[in-house]
Amino acid sequence: MKLKKLPIGIDDFKKIIEERYYFVDNSEFINELINKGEQVMLVTRPRRFGKTLTLSMLKYFYDHREPNNDLFDGLEVGKANLESEKNKYPVIFFSLKELKDAKWENTYEKIRNTMQTVYNENEEVVKKLNKSEKEYYEKIMNGNASQVDLELSLKKITEYLERYYGKKVILLIDEYDTPIISGFSNNYFTEVIDFMRNYLSAALKTNTSLKFAVMTGITKVSKENLFSGLNNLEVSSVINGTYGEFFGFTEDKVIKMLEYYDMIDKINEVRTWYNGYKFGTAQVYNPWSIINYAKHRELKTYWVNTSSDSLIKDMLRKNIEYVKDGLNKLIRREPLETYINENINYDILKTSKENIWNLFLQSGYLTVKEKVVDIYVNEWENDLQEKYLLEIPNNEVRSLYISIIKYWLMDSIGSDMVAKLLEELTTGDIENFKEMFKDIVEKYFSYYDTDKQKGEEFYHAFSLGLFVNLMIKYKVESNRESGYGRSDILLIPNDKTKRGIIIEIKRQKFEEKDLEETANDALKQIEQKKYRLELEKEGIAEIAEIGIGFRGKECEMKYRK
Repeated sequence: MKLKKLPIGIDDFKKIIEERYYFVDNSEFINELINKGEQVMLVTRPRRFGKTLTLSMLKYFYDHREPNNDLFDGLEVGKANLESEKNKYPVIFFSLKELKDAKWENTYEKIRNTMQTVYNENEEVVKKLNKSEKEYYEKIMNGNASQVDLELSLKKITEYLERYYGKKVILLIDEYDTPIISGFSNNYFTEVIDFMRNYLSAALKTNTSLKFAVMTGITKVSKENLFSGLNNLEVSSVINGTYGEFFGFTEDKVIKMLEYYDMIDKINEVRTWYNGYKFGTAQVYNPWSIINYAKHRELKTYWVNTSSDSLIKDMLRKNIEYVKDGLNKLIRREPLETYINENINYDILKTSKENIWNLFLQSGYLTVKEKVVDIYVNEWENDLQEKYLLEIPNNEVRSLYISIIKYWLMDSIGSDMVAKLLEELTTGDIENFKEMFKDIVEKYFSYYDTDKQKGEEFYHAFSLGLFVNLMIKYKVESNRESGYGRSDILLIPNDKTKRGIIIEIKRQKFEEKDLEETANDALKQIEQKKYRLELEKEGIAEIAEIGIGFRGKECEMKYRK
């Protein structure tokens, strides 16, 4: 039997069905959508979780210009009696996923071009327009419309289509938030949000020409930013998880695919690498990674390599002091407890650090482990925040965090120096480690010392980078406390014949004592708290205790073996 091709990068439903690609059947989503009868729906999921393909499927199901009744034969939705809805409505379907640029002017031009395409695709409606409406229509088609005209263009095309066909219109918008995220990252947020607010509100708020509308995106932009006054919006998010099983692959569908491609013996490894996303009550696999794995038959980072993830990396770098403890927990596979509000207010994202974890959650870099019964009323944002335990979903995403942290360190110091430093720490001479460490601090902290914020970023990235590089061969435990910003690190080797390491770091903010005394205090702390007991219980014979004192670009170290 000739196996079906795998649809990597193909999100056109008709092409997948007609050209007999392997299709994971989530078509029951259509039936659920009809039964619930929601007027305006927003589905937020991470990138490459099937959003575009799902909207394409809706288009071919509803569009009266696509009477392809056989496309759905044999699928779950084909088993329902939905002939009265099938291919009966005018449908507008477009994507904003490419509407991003470093400048607002270029993004705006791409929006203009998108609406030109929509109007050209529906030019037949001109036959039932009056003179002024025809003039308006031509301005949109010719790219001569003002911004006010463009903001109303989506609403007006739904009105024109309803008048021409005598039927309500279905509106499908893919990746609605791409230009908004681009505006946030490239400092034209005010311009893009003002436009998108008027553009979407006109089309979605009390528009009697709509049968229903479905939008997809990665984030739910807050009402303060975008959806103010839109009371008919229903949201299917990664937190509330409605329709959770239709975006991503459930376990039974992954097993079926692996059996089809004779790979079922790899199910346990596949679970570890690509499962772990929780959308409401649904547990799903990353669909992009599963399809690529089925084709290439190799456990690799498929999903995390499909985008630059510039926003995520930028938020991590700029907030390293705030996120460092959380990252340490997450990388060690411990849950992070935090408040989450599924609305992302981009106005305060750069100043309200708590929103960072929310962004990571909605973007697919974290997932919900469980909900904690605790609610916090954020009066400033006029919204509720509920507490959740978050975790890294799987090995693929965990590898991204590790690679980012390693890059911070390697980019600043160099891979050869890092390797030598860690070799001296774990198997070599602690005195050599001390001298190398002090030299690195003096040289590289001095470079960043002119900028206090960057100095803080480097300090934490440096510590975290060393920490991550040791995780392959060591079990790492840490207990960071307040005061001088002390950081305890316990390194337990997987090979019990190797050296165990205890590091206590004190960052001295005030010149009340010299650094040598601070380093001695750190070393005394190790003895007072008896940190070596855990290593001794593990059967570690060789133990190095290291106390480090920091003050700006200065460093002192004391140790004993």
